[in-house]
Amino acid sequence: MRPPVQCAPMRRVRPAMSPRSEGRVNRRVPWNRPCVCPPHRARLSGSRLMAPRDALFWLGSALIVISDAARAVATGQVVMESLMPSDPRTIGGIELHGRLGEGAMGTVYFGITPDGDQVAVKVISKRSAAADGELRARFENEIGAMRTVQGSRVASLVAASEPGEEPAWLAMAYIRGLTLRQYVDARGPLPGDMGAALGDLLTEALGAIHAADLWHRDLKPANIMLAADGPKVIDFGLVALLGSDQELTRSNQFIGTPVTCSPEQISNPRDLTAAADVYSLGATLVFALAQHYPYERPNLPAMIHAITDPGTSPDLSGVPATLEPVISAMVAYEPEVRPTLGQASAEFRQVCWSAGLSPQDARVHLATLTYVEQPTDPPSDIEPPRPPVRRREVRPPVPAVDALATRLRSAYQRGTRL
Repeated sequence: MRPPVQCAPMRRVRPAMSPRSEGRVNRRVPWNRPCVCPPHRARLSGSRLMAPRDALFWLGSALIVISDAARAVATGQVVMESLMPSDPRTIGGIELHGRLGEGAMGTVYFGITPDGDQVAVKVISKRSAAADGELRARFENEIGAMRTVQGSRVASLVAASEPGEEPAWLAMAYIRGLTLRQYVDARGPLPGDMGAALGDLLTEALGAIHAADLWHRDLKPANIMLAADGPKVIDFGLVALLGSDQELTRSNQFIGTPVTCSPEQISNPRDLTAAADVYSLGATLVFALAQHYPYERPNLPAMIHAITDPGTSPDLSGVPATLEPVISAMVAYEPEVRPTLGQASAEFRQVCWSAGLSPQDARVHLATLTYVEQPTDPPSDIEPPRPPVRRREVRPPVPAVDALATRLRSAYQRGTRL
């Protein structure tokens, strides 16, 4: 047997995702030679490339479906896994090719629609849905929100399960690139003009959500994908109806991400306004520009106390002076003091103009700067599933045709000329 070798570049090493693509995968990787590359720790067994079960790729709802995967992605050592024997091969007509992430509540798969679109398919496990009655309701709420929200700055829903269908699932367009958190952790904070462009685009995303009478409630760097055409907001798992009496959380139960949550979302989660999303956007921009959050403490109780204490000022150190006034207003303690999305957008655009960039040019520069093709992304040349083969139905001959065939047969045998 040949000795172990370092693996090929990750853009050429892919899990064997389906029988139809297995041949292509096998041609791209060494045969029967185990990989010893520490980051990948993949191994070849026979003709299939197997990845370690703990290798996860982040996408989708960190809190509800794949929170474990969201934490694992921070290391940058995550790849798509092969499908397990217990995994479905298709769901809703979508051909599944591999696992993108797995958590206590369900699994996220990479799939291809019959039209050839690449999607991330979130599937809630039946056991988790049965154990947590609110989980299914919250997931149905997420599906409804994604059906309602329209805009180029939000993840688009491709297909979803019907109410009551088991298992519950949804398919959203697969977005390539890094999250804002990944990008800042790897490359540092954004310059002021690019932070202004990011803020302008994210106000557009939240505007589309609020226009549908919804609020996001969990905007954070990990829920913002830096795609080839600019940032997109994902994960509608905590979305809620503005002014609705419907509440999917237990009494006084806080849900969300503390470092980007507004004081009122922590202290009174049942009585929120759209200003809570404005606060979360401001906290997210502090991280993008300064690589820290407005309130960082060594433990959760201390952080909660700092956020909900009106006498504790947010830490805006590192935020460019041109953006400090608007961001300071966005993370103000009182919701009524915070600017509207339109007011914040106008401030961000003014910063772009002051830097010598039109808002449109700033958006293009931002997308060019922040889009990073990940070598662990699934291949982009996977063929769509083939349509089922339609077999011709063999029908018995009608009496007239049968009689004519019998006459021709007997005439041919006698040599009679018709």
